[in-house]
Amino acid sequence: MFKKYNNQLIIIHHISKYFLIIMICFHFSNSALANPKKIIKNVICKEKSIFKDFLENSQNEKLIWFGLSEDGSTITELFSSSTGSWTILETDTNGISCATIGGKDSQNLIYNQ
Repeated sequence: MFKKYNNQLIIIHHISKYFLIIMICFHFSNSALANPKKIIKNVICKEKSIFKDFLENSQNEKLIWFGLSEDGSTITELFSSSTGSWTILETDTNGISCATIGGKDSQNLIYNQ
C-alpha cells in the first residue's frame, strides 16, 4: 500500500518540477519581450534648407526617396551619394528636419529604369 502512494508522490513531484520549469521559462521570455532595449541616438535638427544644402553640396548626396507619414505630420527622406554615403531626414510640418541616422556604406537593391 505504501508503494502505491510512494509512486503517486513521485509522479506528483515530477509534474510539479516540470510545471516550475515551464513557469520559469515563461517568466524569462515575457520579461525579455516586455522590456525592449532603448536605442539612444544623437539627433541633429535644423531648418530643412540648411540640411538639404549641406547634404547636396558638402556630402554630394541627392534625394533618392521620400515618404509621407500616415497622419501627414512628417516627411521621411533618404539622401544617398554615388560613394555610398547616406542620410535619413525626418521633416515636420514647420520645416524643421532632423537627421535620424546616416552611414557611409550602402548598396542599391532596386534599379529604376
